[in-house]
Amino acid sequence: MIKNIVLDIGNVLCTFDPETMLNELFEDSVVEEQLMGIYFSSLWDQYDQNLLTKEKMIEIGRLQAPELEGEIRKLMREWVRHVDLIEENMDFMQHLHDLGFGVYILSNIPEDCYLYLKENGLFRDIDGGIFSYQERKIKPDFAIYKALLQKYELDASECLFIDDKAENIEAARTLGFYTLKCEDPYLLAKDTRELLEETD
Repeated sequence: MIKNIVLDIGNVLCTFDPETMLNELFEDSVVEEQLMGIYFSSLWDQYDQNLLTKEKMIEIGRLQAPELEGEIRKLMREWVRHVDLIEENMDFMQHLHDLGFGVYILSNIPEDCYLYLKENGLFRDIDGGIFSYQERKIKPDFAIYKALLQKYELDASECLFIDDKAENIEAARTLGFYTLKCEDPYLLAKDTRELLEETD
C-alpha cells in the first residue's frame, strides 16, 4: 500500500530544459552551443553534488572560453530564474498532503536552485526531502535513496517514486519503490491518480 509520494523536482514539479534556458538568456546560437557543451555534462553533476562552487564553475568556463566571461557570469547568476514552477503541481502536492500521504522530495539540485525554489514556496507542503548538494551524491546512486528512507524511517515498499529519468526510476525500482516515470510534468496529477487507483 502506498503511503508516501517521493517526487523529483526538475521536469516533474517544475520545468528545466538547458537548451530553452540558454535560448532565453542569450541571442547568439553559437554562444548557446558553447555553453551547453561546457556546462551541461558531467560538470553540472558535480555542481549538483556541491563538489564545485559557483566561482569554480565560472573559473572552469573562463579557462575553456575566456571570450565568454560575461556570458558565463550571466548564466551562473541568472539560470535559476529560468526554472519555472508548475503551479498546478504545487497545488497537487498540497492535495496529496491533505489526503494523508507523506510527501517528500528527492532531487539532484545545486544549492542556489534549492534556495530559489524554497523562496518561491516549493517546499511549503512537504514532509521532508533529500537534496544532492547536501548529500554530495546524485541519483541514480542507491545511497541517496537510502538516505531518504533512513532519515524519515520510510519503507520503500510503501513509497511511490516519481522522476523523469529512466535510470533514476530503475534504481528506485531495484530498491523496492513503486515507480512512475513522468513523461509530461503537466500530466503529473492525472498520471499519479491513475497509478494510485491501480495499486489501491
